[in-house]
Amino acid sequence: MKFLPKSINQKDDSLHKKGNFGHVETWYYDAMLDKGYSMAIVTNVFYLSYFSFVLSGQCLYKDGKLINEISKRNSYKHFSGSEEEPLIYLNEQRIIYGQVDNDTKKWMYNIFMRDENYGIDLEFVKTSKAWQGKTFLGNWLVIPRFSVKGKIFVNKNSIDVSGLGYHDHNIYPMYAPLRIKGYHFGKIHGEMYTVTWACITNNQNKKQKLVVLNKNQKFISINPDDIHYDVEKQKKEHGKNIPIIFRLKVDNDQLYLDLKAESKIFHHTGIPSVNYWRYHVRYTGEIKVDLNIYKIDVVDISEYLKFF
Repeated sequence: MKFLPKSINQKDDSLHKKGNFGHVETWYYDAMLDKGYSMAIVTNVFYLSYFSFVLSGQCLYKDGKLINEISKRNSYKHFSGSEEEPLIYLNEQRIIYGQVDNDTKKWMYNIFMRDENYGIDLEFVKTSKAWQGKTFLGNWLVIPRFSVKGKIFVNKNSIDVSGLGYHDHNIYPMYAPLRIKGYHFGKIHGEMYTVTWACITNNQNKKQKLVVLNKNQKFISINPDDIHYDVEKQKKEHGKNIPIIFRLKVDNDQLYLDLKAESKIFHHTGIPSVNYWRYHVRYTGEIKVDLNIYKIDVVDISEYLKFF
């Protein structure tokens, strides 16, 4: 299945309540920040009529190690949002607000979540072209790159931070675990480009391999026949084999990519039928974009999910 992303407007990133009975809608943000910090925040809405509910969470990391996790389950009556703009409230607290600046036309998002001791209050400003497309799992909307600045709160202390961020917005049916085994996902930021990649496996062991290159406010989806994703080493975690060393290669007229990815720090979380790991991954290798060759040695956040 070839991945055919298309451009979006900011309204596409808003709430999609209409026609979503029996679906899950997810807003996810992460960022690699200075001073050794990184973060991720997620809101999952399960649309089940009167039985709808919301799972939300925020994680703060220091040098890749989890230092705090906020995790909440709420009934749907404590959730609200807009179908016109990215705007999400939980327990009457605004946690996501996206708008387009009237002067610069930049997409700006304010992301907030905290408790008494830990939290985030960050501004994400879009710096790359956004896109969305269909995968084995469902609809995948991605804004691959943001400049990020603001504050995090650690042991009640406010810390000014800045860095690079990422956002995706997914909609998929609740029966997805019956036809999908899971996925592996990540991204690599360079000075002049961002590469977003994923490998999604269905229950027939067929893999959908995706690589999207963002550069110069454009995006290019790579032919899956030119994408090579190979797991070199696995480790058993929580009773499941998960990849800890893998290779990602692309070689065609649009992109040359040769990466080794090694994961040493894992954060596992789960709900019934879902096992999820968030990795801090070190990528090494090289990339060739527009005749320019760049060496890669970076750390970023990756995800690995297995149903059942």
